Amino acid sequence: MKHLIYIIIILFSIQTNGQNSTEKNQFRVDLLTVEKHTKDTLIGSIVEVFSGERRIETSISDFDGISIFFLKSKDIANDKIRLKIHGMNCSEFEMEYELNNDLNTKIYLEYGESEYTNRNQLIEMYKKFDIQPKMFECQVIEPEIIYIDKN
Repeated sequence: MKHLIYIIIILFSIQTNGQNSTEKNQFRVDLLTVEKHTKDTLIGSIVEVFSGERRIETSISDFDGISIFFLKSKDIANDKIRLKIHGMNCSEFEMEYELNNDLNTKIYLEYGESEYTNRNQLIEMYKKFDIQPKMFECQVIEPEIIYIDKN
């Protein structure tokens, strides 16, 4: 019994920080792509994310001009990423960001010289930049049919 009290004291005095790590496993990146002068939302913008000299992620903006993706902290060199964005009918945009926390920003592209001028070119642009389309699994839930007996 005497040893049990010491064991309990030791167990309660040990700090467990397994789930409270100060280092993040991944960073969430939320981008909104708009045209600088007209403030038009730009759909189908291709986003390439580089850290160091290596491309670590690719994404494409949706019908609201939004692109959301996650970056693994182990892939990020020196806490810096470089975004390269190819918007439809827009000049290429490139900017470096320091990534210490999640990133939520608006990207202003400018209409200009671009080889990406039509949404029908998206597959061609995927091939050019060697981007593999992301597959998402969808599930359809069949509704239950309830029969009501009126008797």
